Amino acid sequence: MFNLKNLFSLKKSESNYSLNYDFKSIKVPEKKASHILVFTGGISPAPKNCVLYFKNSPKPDYIIAADSGLEALSDFQKHFKKLDLLPDAVLGDMDSLKNKKLLKEFSKNAQVEKFNPYKDFTDTELALILASKVKAENTRVTLIGGSGGRLDHLLAIYDLFSSCLAPDAWLTECQILTLLKKDSTIKLLPRTLSSPISVMHTSASNSAGHIESKGLEWESELFRKTGFPSLSNVCSKKNFDSKIPVEITARDADFIVACDFDCGINRK
Repeated sequence: MFNLKNLFSLKKSESNYSLNYDFKSIKVPEKKASHILVFTGGISPAPKNCVLYFKNSPKPDYIIAADSGLEALSDFQKHFKKLDLLPDAVLGDMDSLKNKKLLKEFSKNAQVEKFNPYKDFTDTELALILASKVKAENTRVTLIGGSGGRLDHLLAIYDLFSSCLAPDAWLTECQILTLLKKDSTIKLLPRTLSSPISVMHTSASNSAGHIESKGLEWESELFRKTGFPSLSNVCSKKNFDSKIPVEITARDADFIVACDFDCGINRK
C-alpha cells in the first residue's frame, strides 16, 4: 500500500519537478518520430472536425494515450481508419478511464506503464515527457483532448506551452491552438469571413515580444501589449475575397494562435 506519510515527508531536494522521468515499462524507440499524437483525458474534439488538420499534417508515426485519452483515441481510430491509429504507449494512473476493456484491447500491441495517483506529474505531462524522448528536432507533437472539467487542469495544460514539453498544436474541443515560436510565421486561411483568429501570450511571455501581422481586420499595431493581445480577430475582407492567407509573425517571444478547425494552417 502506498505510504502517504512518506510522500509528504520528502525533503524538497528529493522531489522531482524537473519535467523529466525515466520510464520503467516503456522502452523509448531508437528511431525518432516525425509526428507524435498525444491523446489525453477531458473533452476531445469530434474526429470529423479534425479532417483538415490531419490532411495537412505528416502521417502520425508514434501515438501515446494518457488515461482516458485512450477512449478518444478509440473514437479517432474508428474515424481515421486509413491512418492506422494504434497506440505505441499507454500510460497514466487510469483513474478516469471508464472503458477498462480498451486498456486490455490496446495493451496487446502497446507498451503500458501504470502510475500511482500520488505522483509528481499529471498524466498529460507524463505523455509529453515521453513525446520529448521520442521526437527529433523537426518532429511535430499534437496534443488532443484536455478540454472541459476543472479550470486548474485546463490552465495547467495551457501553461505547458511555456515549458520544454510544449506541444506544437493543441486540438481542444472547439479550436486548434498552435505554438508560434519567436521569429516564426504562421499563415491562416479561414473558411468563413467570421471565423475567429486569436493571438495570446504564453504564460511565460505575458508582456514580452510583439506580433507583426498582415491581412487581419485589426492589425497588430492595435494589439494589447500584455496578456491576450487580440481575441476574436478575423481575416480582412480584402484578403478573404482574394484568398490571401493572414500572416502572423512572433517577434522576441513565443505566442499562441487559436483558430477554428476548418481554417487552413501553414507554418513557416
